[in-house]
Amino acid sequence: MKRSALLCVLALLLGATAGLLLNFSQLDGRWLLASNAAAATTPSTALLSPYTTVSSVDPDSNAPLLDAGNAVLAALKKDDIQTLSTLVDPERGVTFTPYSTVDPHSDLTFSPDQLTQAGANGTRYVWGYTQGKGDPITMTLPEYLDNYVFNADYTQAPIIGVDSVLSSGNSLENVRDAYPGDRFLEYYFPGQDPEVGGLDWCALKLVFRDVEDNGTYRLVGIIHSEWTI
Repeated sequence: MKRSALLCVLALLLGATAGLLLNFSQLDGRWLLASNAAAATTPSTALLSPYTTVSSVDPDSNAPLLDAGNAVLAALKKDDIQTLSTLVDPERGVTFTPYSTVDPHSDLTFSPDQLTQAGANGTRYVWGYTQGKGDPITMTLPEYLDNYVFNADYTQAPIIGVDSVLSSGNSLENVRDAYPGDRFLEYYFPGQDPEVGGLDWCALKLVFRDVEDNGTYRLVGIIHSEWTI
């Protein structure tokens, strides 16, 4: 009995701590998770659990960022590279990262015009290397988007992280270090197959530059995440 009571107390304390660091609300039936100012300096890994304290978050405060993310996802779902290019930051372009770890030395970056051309010219690029085997990821832009960006319908992702990393495998999550001063959304699908212990999760991070800090967001990074061995 004493041991059970102690475990309950520990669970409640852990839940209270999570509630201090993370804020949850619902947006269109999906969970919206946002880091507060105190937690913003450190990437957080969080899953909804029975012990998570759910506190009020006003989705309207992040409305411009969420609208920018929705516009990018809509373009990706329609395979509309022309529209996608109009959402890319004209000064910095957009960098594609096939797995969680952003590597500015190997990840490909496209300006808006280069992105439009890549969508039409059928050129095959080396986007990086597969985890484990190390084979080159040689694909056209549409092929890459199908396999390493919109590999799931992220418009229906059940959990959205606002400046929050929701899950991670054995790849370094360095979005904050790679994009200092920028903001990001993570669209997250938890694992569905109990036979693999939740390792079939996947996520898509969209990184945005706030142009002149006026709430106008332009896409600068697209990061694909999944469990890797």
